Amino acid sequence: MIKFRFFTVAIIGLLGMVLTSFLQEKESIKYWQVATIESSAADEPLIVETYKATLTNETIFLRKTKDNLPLHYYKKVTGEVCMDQECRLLNIVVYWNITGRYLGFELPKGEFLSKYDHEPFSESEYQRLHQLLADSTMPLDVVSFEKLVEQPNKEQGTADAVSGATSKSVADMVVKGAAYTTYKLWNVINGPTMDIVSELTEKQLTPLLINRILQSPDNSDKLWALNRIGSATELTPDLETSLLEIVSSDDFYLAYSAIQAVEPVHLKATDLQEHLFSMYPNVNHSIQKELLKKLGQAPELSLEVVYASRDLLHQLNGQQLDDLLKLYSKHGVNDLETCRSVVRILKNENKYISKKAYDFLIGLQIDDATIMERLNAYNR
Repeated sequence: MIKFRFFTVAIIGLLGMVLTSFLQEKESIKYWQVATIESSAADEPLIVETYKATLTNETIFLRKTKDNLPLHYYKKVTGEVCMDQECRLLNIVVYWNITGRYLGFELPKGEFLSKYDHEPFSESEYQRLHQLLADSTMPLDVVSFEKLVEQPNKEQGTADAVSGATSKSVADMVVKGAAYTTYKLWNVINGPTMDIVSELTEKQLTPLLINRILQSPDNSDKLWALNRIGSATELTPDLETSLLEIVSSDDFYLAYSAIQAVEPVHLKATDLQEHLFSMYPNVNHSIQKELLKKLGQAPELSLEVVYASRDLLHQLNGQQLDDLLKLYSKHGVNDLETCRSVVRILKNENKYISKKAYDFLIGLQIDDATIMERLNAYNR
């Protein structure tokens, strides 16, 4: 019986050790936003590069795929968070997307965040912190540490700054009871490092990487990439396809930015001109106007664009016709077939529309009896 009890106690002890070990090996606390580029098992093993930021004298790490595609940046943040005259070490890793926006944070196994009363963060408080850190528009960069907490009056005596009540002016910008932790992490994430990592990615940009960023589910990533397409950027077939997809999207500002990303040198390719104009009938008027303005920057207008535009002349309202005729004038489109298409508009009952056609034609040197006869008839 004694042996049996000893055996039972030993088993229970062993199970306790296993359970304790299991609990110790539980996953670390981690909060993550959607990444600009998500990695997959095919990207393994990942490469880590180290950068020393001269401006901040800090070490920043870049994780890349084995094919040299950047995924995200991160750095380790350590320091003391003091509460009620006691200090606890802050040990956390913060992450940025390759475009510079906040990605997430992770605590090493066994680490946790706590409030001034030493109470660990709850799940909702971690989520709240994650949400606040992602908001780069908050003015926490201009708030001094002293303004984080309400200052005690003289009768109350001196209170520990961090354990004091959160100032009402910043209460909506911090996790309740963890003003300093929120303040410190927000300024780390939304400070100079945000620009540093963005600039590091800029130095690595290729048509492939730009195209991958344009596939991001986050529109701010797409805008970041569109704003960095220049005359030296090669518009590969894949990149061109991505640009055209964005132009045809319902997001006006994205579509506008995609059109602006196309440089005059890119428009030497007549197929790009033709693809852009093929979208004209299916986009809203503001984008139509931008498409024609962009085609006006082409070194020479594609004949296919001229042919396709002729077929639309009779469908256009006054403003649309005016925009298209300005494009013709810009590129000296005055061939006989185009003029014959325009002259038919003189019969339009809308005098504003017919006058646009007349003004265009009368400014040309036209040696065609039929066209001149119709112009004279319209003038009468």
